[in-house]
Amino acid sequence: MTKSSQQQNQRSLLVTMTKEPFQPVRLYYRIPSRLAVLAKLRGLECTVEDPIERCWQWLYHGETKSLRFATAGYEDVPKERQPIILGRIRFPKSGGMTLQTNSIERAVQAAKFFAPHLGSRVVAARCRVVNRCFAAAEGAPDELMKNLDRNVTVIDPRDAEAEMEEDFKGIRSPEDAERAAAKSMEEKLKAGKDVPLVEDFSLAPEEETPDFQHLAMTLNLRFVRAFEHWRGNRHLTLTAIIMRTVEEQMRAQGEFPR
Repeated sequence: MTKSSQQQNQRSLLVTMTKEPFQPVRLYYRIPSRLAVLAKLRGLECTVEDPIERCWQWLYHGETKSLRFATAGYEDVPKERQPIILGRIRFPKSGGMTLQTNSIERAVQAAKFFAPHLGSRVVAARCRVVNRCFAAAEGAPDELMKNLDRNVTVIDPRDAEAEMEEDFKGIRSPEDAERAAAKSMEEKLKAGKDVPLVEDFSLAPEEETPDFQHLAMTLNLRFVRAFEHWRGNRHLTLTAIIMRTVEEQMRAQGEFPR
C-alpha cells in the first residue's frame, strides 16, 4: 500500500452496513421486570438470544425489514450478510435494561421501534454517547464500542437544574425568558463550553413524544458536532451548533434578519 493510500484509509469514515457513520450509543431503560421484557422479546422475529455474548441481538429481520437508515434499507444489505445486527440488549446485574447500537440513527430507530412492542412501563431514562466519529483504520467496530465505558462523564441533572434556575432567576414574562435564554447561550458560546468525549445524561421520558422527537434532536445535534469535528471544524461546540440551528429555523420562518 502506498503512503497516499494509507493516508486515505486513515481518513476513511467508518460507517455501518446501512451507511450511517459509526457512533456508539447506549440507552438505559427502567423496566417492570426482566421476565416481562424477555417474554416480549421472545415473541419478536427480530430479536434472538445470544448465549455467548450474554445478550439479545436486535436484527434487521422480520418486523424491522421496513426500517430505513440514512440512505440504505434492508434491500441494500448484501444477502450473504443478512440478517445484520442492529443492536444488542442486555440486563445488567444492577437492574434495568440497556440497548446498545453503533450509530445515532439506529438508537433513535430502536427507541421508536421498541416503545410499542415492550409497552409503556419500559422507559428510556438515560443515554450514553461517544461524541466523535471514527476512521475505518481505527479498529473493528466491536472493539470501538468499548469506548462507551472509557472516560465517561456523567451529567448530574441537579447541576443542570441549578444552572437553569440561576439563568432564569427573576423571570416574569416570556420576553424576559427569551432574553435570558439568549444571554445564557451567548455566555456558553464565548466560554467555548462543549460536550465531553463520552457523555452520560438523563432523558426526560415524561416530556418525550411518541416518535421520540426529543431524543432524536438531542442525539442528532451531537452527531452534527461529531461530523463537523471529523471534517476538521474542531472549533464548533454543541452550543454553537444549537445557535446556528435555531437561527436557520428562524430565518426559514421569516423571524430572523438576514
